[in-house]
Amino acid sequence: MENKKSSKIKIIIISIIIIVVVLVVARYMTDKNFRDFIDIKVFGKQVFENSLDFIEINSDDNPSYFAFDTHIGIIAKNRLTIYNNKGVEENSLSMSISNPIIDTNEKFAVIAEENGSKFYVINSTSLLFQGKIDGKISKISINKNGYISIIASNSTYNSILIVYDNDNNELFKTFFNSTYAICSYISDTNNYIAVGEIDYSGTVIKSIVDIVDMKTAKNVYKFNSPDNEILTNICYSDKDIAICSFSGSVYKVEPNSSKKICDITDNNPFVNIDMKNTLAVIEGESSGLFSYEYSLNLKSTTSSGKNIYILNNGLPKTTIAKGNFIVLNYGSQAYIVNKNGTLKKYYISTQQIKDIILGSHVCGIVYKDKIELISL
Repeated sequence: MENKKSSKIKIIIISIIIIVVVLVVARYMTDKNFRDFIDIKVFGKQVFENSLDFIEINSDDNPSYFAFDTHIGIIAKNRLTIYNNKGVEENSLSMSISNPIIDTNEKFAVIAEENGSKFYVINSTSLLFQGKIDGKISKISINKNGYISIIASNSTYNSILIVYDNDNNELFKTFFNSTYAICSYISDTNNYIAVGEIDYSGTVIKSIVDIVDMKTAKNVYKFNSPDNEILTNICYSDKDIAICSFSGSVYKVEPNSSKKICDITDNNPFVNIDMKNTLAVIEGESSGLFSYEYSLNLKSTTSSGKNIYILNNGLPKTTIAKGNFIVLNYGSQAYIVNKNGTLKKYYISTQQIKDIILGSHVCGIVYKDKIELISL
């Protein structure tokens, strides 16, 4: 009899605990203020300036800096120094670069001299290879497998596209006479490259996205944007889907079709396609005569999934995205938000943040004399 009574009490207690957990989880998912309180006070997601690992920098050296994977790279005085996410130097490489353009993708980074001919490919902390082209480099990109596309120009052609594999083998070249290539991106499968072009020759400006087969170097699909829409960026998501942002819309372009997935209006001050399989759109809605409320809408580019993060602090100054994260920079505060719409870290500074750099597993908060490091 006593055992039955004890069992009933245990069942009641367990049931109460389950109900409380369900209610807390439900409120956490639906109540932004409550979620922020739990994130900061319970999960310890709030971090402060001067409480983190950091890298000292000298602004007099005019350094260039970037983040990739778990590493931070700093270029100064013709040398690239690579640090880990604890601020420990891991390698230093001689690099004849004075005005670098940089692209990163997971463990790879590619660095080129803007309007120069040299480029360098980094794999984790090592130099994978370096190369040189005939022409002046204006744009360079690298996919997660280390395949590279370079857009350059010379005295004969408006633009030249040069594609390399991760062994420094040139796969093909494409020459542009009547249009200007402005961006390119190779899919993670290495099957296709999306090339963005602009045609200024007519009465209206036309933007074009060509999907090119990497094996044959032949065009398999051409997408023409609406008139006077300027192409701004291309990024591949899974399943060989190119996400293309224009001045007034975002399309996904596949090897045999295209579809609009978002309009960009005056109520969308930031639209970012650099997150993995996610379109990040900040949307504003009038809440009064002179005020707006903003939310970060995180839309899957491969499904109908959508997550929302409410911006209680209003509109950020800048945003940067990479991998699974987007950083909202408010000047002396920064919110790092996961693509599922939850807060990863909330950073508070006593001074204005100069810049923010982001890799797939590290975020760097840049000041004049240091870079503070947040592991993701």
